[in-house]
Amino acid sequence: MPDQDNGFKLRNCGGVPVIELTGELNATALKRLEKAMRSLAAAGHYNLVVDLKKAAIANLRILGSLKKTIAHIRSHYGAVDLVAEAGQVRDLLKIEHLAGLFRINKSEAQAIRKIKRLLRLPDDSEACSSAHITE
Repeated sequence: MPDQDNGFKLRNCGGVPVIELTGELNATALKRLEKAMRSLAAAGHYNLVVDLKKAAIANLRILGSLKKTIAHIRSHYGAVDLVAEAGQVRDLLKIEHLAGLFRINKSEAQAIRKIKRLLRLPDDSEACSSAHITE
């Protein structure tokens, strides 16, 4: 699976997989996202960051279909951190079943800090590299 494919880019930021969603998130793109999340979990990555800032999501409720995948990640003591704009965060918190699924953050640095339990935010200059999932 390429590192940028129909709706998302996969990067590695300090050892944490970051999936950046781009364009419109529809059912097809969501299935690809779910497959990528499952592949990352199968490779031992149980803490993931999903960046929604560049995504056009008409209905945020569509993210609820990731519930089984997130439950699998949580069963390994992991978490899925969402990164969203202020308006998206407000909308996400209004949707009851989504607020409990994800940890919601305003930036990738904040999400990575939570995952790594760091006392300070990582510098924006800290290295992120492209990544890909091989099948």
